Amino acid sequence: MNIDTLDLNLLRIFDAVYREQSLSRAATRLGLSQPAISQAINRLRHVAGDPLFIRQAHGVTPTVYSDAIAGPIRQALDALHAALQMQTARDIRHTERRLRIAMSDYSESLILAPLVRIIDEQAPKLHLRVIPIDSVDLHAALQSGDVDLVVGAVPPLVEHFRHQDLFAEDFVCIVRRGHPAIQGHLSLEEFKNGRHVRVAIRSMQLTNVDETCLKYGFERRFHVIVPNFLSVFYIVAATDNIATSPRRLLRLAPTHLDLQVLPPPIEVPPPMIRQYWPERNHQDTVCQWVRGQIYKLCQAL
Repeated sequence: MNIDTLDLNLLRIFDAVYREQSLSRAATRLGLSQPAISQAINRLRHVAGDPLFIRQAHGVTPTVYSDAIAGPIRQALDALHAALQMQTARDIRHTERRLRIAMSDYSESLILAPLVRIIDEQAPKLHLRVIPIDSVDLHAALQSGDVDLVVGAVPPLVEHFRHQDLFAEDFVCIVRRGHPAIQGHLSLEEFKNGRHVRVAIRSMQLTNVDETCLKYGFERRFHVIVPNFLSVFYIVAATDNIATSPRRLLRLAPTHLDLQVLPPPIEVPPPMIRQYWPERNHQDTVCQWVRGQIYKLCQAL
């Protein structure tokens, strides 16, 4: 390879494919599309004069040549990352910027407080404006620059903007400890016939839970609909209602409410929580830093 004419971004893509042993997983890791990853690897194959990776049934296998160059490339990328991080750390501490982030009530409850703590410590002059995810046209806001980042389960944006998977959420059911009928186990009949609390999200469109219930042949009976997740805990603790809640949110439930946490009697597909951003700020140092902090926070949830 001729380093003088090589697009160094190809090495970052090579490293991701080598680590993941999969083009699709590498695409997710880098926030790119799979066709973009394929095109980059084809370009690098032409430059290297080697196939680099052999397609298999469930991914790709590196060639002998790839095995030989993977270590040095990883070391070079690490060194470059460390050098840039030193500059980033200096820039971040003194940056005077205002970023606009659209977040769901769920993401705001779970991520915002620890993110603000990190910003207070490492980027005290950086200001955040958090916008409810339902209050704007997310596609238009990202395109126009009215929003710099979107965090939440928003599948329609995947095809239009860069994105990064943060984690897949799963669900649990909660009822009060003194519930007259439900103790330690929630049956399908109890779930079908019970009265439920629901959070009104995205203009009351069907949630993963609602869609799953329809596949089981029923709809939940909603006794109360609330605008946010945190009030659900208090309602359930004071009534005989059932709520189906994202599991990670339970860490925010006060322990004195004494709730039963039970597996749901239906198999609900876990939604993917992602962050989305436009191409215009992909290389922006401050935006990269904020996205990196959010990613690290989410890996610890």
